[in-house]
Amino acid sequence: MLIFNLMKKIINTFLILLFVLLSSCETVQNKADEVIQKEDKYLMKFLNKKKDLLIAEFGYPDLTMPNDGEPPGSGKIIYISKKYGIKCQRSFEIDESDFVVGYSSKGCF
Repeated sequence: MLIFNLMKKIINTFLILLFVLLSSCETVQNKADEVIQKEDKYLMKFLNKKKDLLIAEFGYPDLTMPNDGEPPGSGKIIYISKKYGIKCQRSFEIDESDFVVGYSSKGCF
């Protein structure tokens, strides 16, 4: 009987710890999703705008990459920064008329 009660307490403790762990993971995932949505909303405002708006907002790019085989003037503008030691890279696709036609973001929050 004593062993049965001890096993029951161990199982209950394990289930409680498992529940706490799983709910913590869900909270972290929700926060990560919120940060990603906020970043996406922020970068979306530059779509179909001139690249001058990017330069006004972020300064001169860290890298520029022309698109091979594409019309002259098109390419990527890349901004790189660090926050809390984590590298943030924002890339913007520019067309031949200097308009932003796409973007991507890695590690930015």
